[in-house]
Amino acid sequence: MNNSFPRLIDGMVATLRKEVIPRMEGEYARGQAFGIIYMLNNLKLRCSWSNAFLMEQLKALEGVSRDLAPLAPDLAGAPLPDVHAPAALPEVGTLEAMRDAGDARVCDLIDWLAANRAHLPAEAAASAESIVDGYLARQAKYEISTSAKPMFVEMSGGAEKTEVRSLSC
Repeated sequence: MNNSFPRLIDGMVATLRKEVIPRMEGEYARGQAFGIIYMLNNLKLRCSWSNAFLMEQLKALEGVSRDLAPLAPDLAGAPLPDVHAPAALPEVGTLEAMRDAGDARVCDLIDWLAANRAHLPAEAAASAESIVDGYLARQAKYEISTSAKPMFVEMSGGAEKTEVRSLSC
């Protein structure tokens, strides 16, 4: 491809804003068009010609796996994740399956810790929960950072949001 995925999305958004929306009648129709812009902006942030988005998530799962590994003796029987990010980028379907399996193991571990906490060394259980909490917080931050800014005003009103600037003397 000659153009990057984000550049193609930017071109579609610019066309909608400059050519399509100004010629649309009715707030509802314009609001729907702004909804399309919002979704295109999300696609721009999350999609690409490569699989780097999933690779970043695998690196986080590799980190949580590495951080939990020393606790394995104290968490006998726990479904600890054991994810290793590949050195080379495989097909996106492979990365997605690895990510989903790693996330499933983290979910299984959360359930297992809840069910077995009373029988575990308190420090090991607390450490495992802290590591998992750190992973979940990191994933939430990453999801937010790769999401487009909301366009509720534009979608509900069918018009571009105008900034109000105050003058100070």
